[in-house]
Amino acid sequence: MSNSRQQASQVRSYSITHPPGRVSLPTQPGWDYLLFAHEGLFTVVTDEDAWTVPAHRALCVPNGTRVQIETARRASIRCLYIAADLGCLGDELRVVNLMPLTRELVAHAVDAAPMTLEDPADQALVTLLAARLDAETDTRLRLPMPTDPLAEQLATSIMAHPATPLDEHLLKAGASRRTIERCFTSETGMSLGQWRRRARILAAVAMLSQGESVTRVANDVGYATPSSFIAAFRSELGAPPRAFMRN
Repeated sequence: MSNSRQQASQVRSYSITHPPGRVSLPTQPGWDYLLFAHEGLFTVVTDEDAWTVPAHRALCVPNGTRVQIETARRASIRCLYIAADLGCLGDELRVVNLMPLTRELVAHAVDAAPMTLEDPADQALVTLLAARLDAETDTRLRLPMPTDPLAEQLATSIMAHPATPLDEHLLKAGASRRTIERCFTSETGMSLGQWRRRARILAAVAMLSQGESVTRVANDVGYATPSSFIAAFRSELGAPPRAFMRN
């Protein structure tokens, strides 16, 4: 690839396999990027949200947004950087579904980068990809985080120990349920019960992505029976566990 094409490119890519832990990806002003796992699963953490991103989803990150990635196991991470002035990825942090056609378009764009929209084929690819991503937003993998110190402490505890009864989390945080309920409702838009259920289901997605059985995951996130876990999973993510992970 010539240097002139690299300098004029409006689409670039970056691929790396990250070990377990928390990392920050390289970013530059003026670039939006699409972040996804070729293999594995990762969690993206900002000051306001935590996003669970399995291999069949991707995260659109607008220009200027700083994120950190957490992985429980090695994960093959792919980034597709697109010039922000093109407006292809929108101006909000969001998870999108990677349906089969979209997945192929993204994979081809990563392999073909760097690209310039002066090339008609590149322009057609980016235009189609932007249209597909715009239609495939999925907000259910977002977990809004409270900012109140006590509520944040409780949220962190629930995420780390999803099977622990709520009363034990509250006792550890040293706050009344009524006070915590008000914080979660005002700061996350969800009741404490709704927030905890989503946190437990997203923890389950991470476990399922590592090959754990539905029965074991149900127990590990604190559900008394697999059937109650499956019902909660379907209610939260729109499909039972095996179908969601298979898709």
